[in-house]
Amino acid sequence: MSQLVRLQVLACIVCVLVLTGPAAHAECGVEAELGEVVEQCDKSAGEIEAEKAKYPTAKWTVRQLCKDGGRNPEGICFNPQECTTVSGVPGTRYTLFKDGENDGTACLSAGEADAVDDPPPIRVIVIEAFERLDWPPSHLIVQPVGGKTLVNLDTNFYTSNSGSRSISVRLVESEVVVTARPISYQWNFGDGTSTTTTSPGAPYPNLDVAHVYEQVDKVAVSVDTQYGDASFTVNGGPPESIPSTLWVAGEAQDLEIVEALPQLVLR
Repeated sequence: MSQLVRLQVLACIVCVLVLTGPAAHAECGVEAELGEVVEQCDKSAGEIEAEKAKYPTAKWTVRQLCKDGGRNPEGICFNPQECTTVSGVPGTRYTLFKDGENDGTACLSAGEADAVDDPPPIRVIVIEAFERLDWPPSHLIVQPVGGKTLVNLDTNFYTSNSGSRSISVRLVESEVVVTARPISYQWNFGDGTSTTTTSPGAPYPNLDVAHVYEQVDKVAVSVDTQYGDASFTVNGGPPESIPSTLWVAGEAQDLEIVEALPQLVLR
């Protein structure tokens, strides 16, 4: 076979592959004719719902895309861009916005578009936001003071963080106040041991939370705080309970365990 004939055969094979290749996907699932210039959508209704679940405090809106730009005062197109949704029903193309920022396009039926604008219940949003609020760590107080304590004697631990805290936050265009209090404390003694109590401890001579170190050492001690018994109000309304709890780690501080040495003194 001559070189020219081989080239012609290869060219024909390429032509067949191109002509019989898979059809391009047009706007959001519509099959396009071969060679048609198409534009894909970025998200389906299901993917939008997943995004809303991932970012429940975000504000989601859609704006219909028009073929010619003509709209009524409500922003609905006189001649919308048509498409077929993932579920196979007729729809129109929309631009999706998350907190006012363009988040891509989607092919949606009328019902799916209305669902995007519906925020989740405020209770769902508050419970999700509870764990992201800035709950304060407890300040640990150790006695004796000064960063040193004696081996084989009680070292006292306590914190003054025991009352309820309220944090105001704006969610879904509503003024929300979330309240919680410390319900338990984990005392980390730095020698590989810890204990959990509902008591915040107390100043000496009370020894609600005390620990005996058995050897001379240098350790890092801290107290972690669990917040719970939580509730929230919306725009000054009645409180509703929040079933969640969360732990806030405390800042570590150095503690040196020393031995008391006898000294002779002159009187």
